[in-house]
Amino acid sequence: MKRILSILSLTLALAGCIPSGFQNADPVSEQLEIYPDYTDVVMPVNIAPMNFKVLNQADACVVEISSASQTLTLKGPVVSIPVKKWHSLLEEAKGGDLLYKVYVKRDGKWLRFAEFKNTVAPEPVDEYVTYRLIEPGYSYYGQVVLRQRHLSDFSETDLYNNSIISEPVAQQCINCHSFQNYSTENFQFHARNLSGGTLVATGDQAKLLAFKTGDLISNAVYPSWHPTEPLIAYSLNLTQQFFHSNDHQRLEVFDLASDLCLYDVNTDAVSYIVHDSLSFETFPYWAPDGKTLYYSSAYLPSFGADSSTDVTYMTSSIRYSIHAIDFDPATRAWGQPRVIFDAAADSLSAVTPRPSPDGRYLLTGVGEYGSFHIWHNSGDIYITDLQTMETKPLDPINTDRAESFKSWSSNSRWIAFTSRREDGAYTRLYFTYFDSEGNAHKPFLLPQEDPDQNHRLFKSYNVPEFTKDKVRWSPKDLEKVFHTDPVQTHQVEPVYQ
Repeated sequence: MKRILSILSLTLALAGCIPSGFQNADPVSEQLEIYPDYTDVVMPVNIAPMNFKVLNQADACVVEISSASQTLTLKGPVVSIPVKKWHSLLEEAKGGDLLYKVYVKRDGKWLRFAEFKNTVAPEPVDEYVTYRLIEPGYSYYGQVVLRQRHLSDFSETDLYNNSIISEPVAQQCINCHSFQNYSTENFQFHARNLSGGTLVATGDQAKLLAFKTGDLISNAVYPSWHPTEPLIAYSLNLTQQFFHSNDHQRLEVFDLASDLCLYDVNTDAVSYIVHDSLSFETFPYWAPDGKTLYYSSAYLPSFGADSSTDVTYMTSSIRYSIHAIDFDPATRAWGQPRVIFDAAADSLSAVTPRPSPDGRYLLTGVGEYGSFHIWHNSGDIYITDLQTMETKPLDPINTDRAESFKSWSSNSRWIAFTSRREDGAYTRLYFTYFDSEGNAHKPFLLPQEDPDQNHRLFKSYNVPEFTKDKVRWSPKDLEKVFHTDPVQTHQVEPVYQ
């Protein structure tokens, strides 16, 4: 009897959490406002609960979310959806819609907003995304972290965190994480300053590289791990930055010189890929079959410069185009570079090429000039159809503020990208569904357990990378690698077809 009474009491308590009388609400023409804007979006079938906050004035609030046979009734204005019940809804609605009804009570009267729907795509998103969290600063690293988020719930783990080193003066700038073919079995990232170098992990082994060797102009910078071979393509960059005195685009980051090189993980050999004194080459990225390398290149004579020119005061003239170069994995021989997207001819600058895993499309970041569009409001994302070679803005995801880093999910159906669209100061992480017809849909913000999380997190999301599995290494184990003797690379001659 006591147990029955306890269960009854619990049932009544739970029922009491939901205000009564909302079922008889009158419709209202007022526009519903929620944050994040999770209305009329396409979501993955395995995404975490897309919690939101109702912003319209209300003395009480109720939200109903329904699939074909299930309805979740939740108290607002902060709508926190239980994970298991949410996934049950998504699974039932897979390939169809979820229906949302929002009710508010004002002055003792219930009102009902116009309902909205969200579509549940049949294709899942990869289970994990790894990104760098960093303050939008310039000279002090503060707390920089490489973090991995499980996209089916809200759990996060650090891949590496520079606060492991306790003295702020000794902290490292950590950056440029890269995984091989959406797996965490093999990955790499850089750490600068104390015990700095490039950490390369393969399976249960990891090593620290002292990369610069021979006549290479710098250490390894922007990476791309070959999809099947133990090879990493890197750019070599002599990077500079300066501050604008009267420009809302506060910071300019540019290269004084740059090349491309190939690193062999097994032999620690490094060889040039493209080493042209009349061009800046940067941002390499492999095609999914590993037989083509895409990259960005700015031709110096086109803006009145050569390899001896100080381009510091010519940054607004530097424009990059997208090139590709063929590669034979069997012989490791390179072909001749060719132009994929001649952005410079259109007075634009295209960087960070990212081919889709199905080989059909190519995403690029496009701005008015330069290679670092994260501070440029002109920064947009473009797409090239590699069958027709048509290039156009991916308009459904672009805004009048900077869109920058982006990546594809392994099934080519989801795009993760960073944007400053909310406040112009912090990059936040968005996702968009890219359907089989080549159309991008309305983006949505990375779901958080607390919808206001982004308003309290004073860090930017940087370089999102999808993976199918979780990194096995702990931050402390990786930190130990930075205290080992670095392996010195050696330079070898490249092979050309």
